[in-house]
Amino acid sequence: MDTLSSLKSLDEELDRLGVERCLFICGGAALILMKVTTRSTMDIDVLQPKVDQTLDHAAKRVAKKFGLSESWLNNGPEDLLRYLDDQWQVNCLKVYDGRALQVFALGRKDLIKSKLWAACDRMDDIPDIIALKPTQEELEEARTWVCKSMHPKCGHR
Repeated sequence: MDTLSSLKSLDEELDRLGVERCLFICGGAALILMKVTTRSTMDIDVLQPKVDQTLDHAAKRVAKKFGLSESWLNNGPEDLLRYLDDQWQVNCLKVYDGRALQVFALGRKDLIKSKLWAACDRMDDIPDIIALKPTQEELEEARTWVCKSMHPKCGHR
């Protein structure tokens, strides 16, 4: 999937519908838009807001245009919101600014945390962590966060 082209097309669809949206994303699409990696991705993981009917309709039109899965724009990682710091949005970076669509990616430290969190279930995220080039301090902070987020005795679950 060409992430930027898909977002541009989504922006055009939303503009055509006369609606605006602001998305907060994570995952591979965030890394691609931040130019951390050049790998491809099959979807865009939206943390907020919930993909509503209007956004879903516009995304499905884009899917048809580019031959993407109908769920290429999804709220798959929304569980992550339960564990992020209350101020997570403050550290987000604007990665797309269109006429009807603005997209923000998780900040660097939260991306490292989220990728390490995801790597607990699937090794596909390890290259993304490496591409982020975390410092030892950032990795330790992420490790501590992941352990607290995933371990029920820590009171976070």
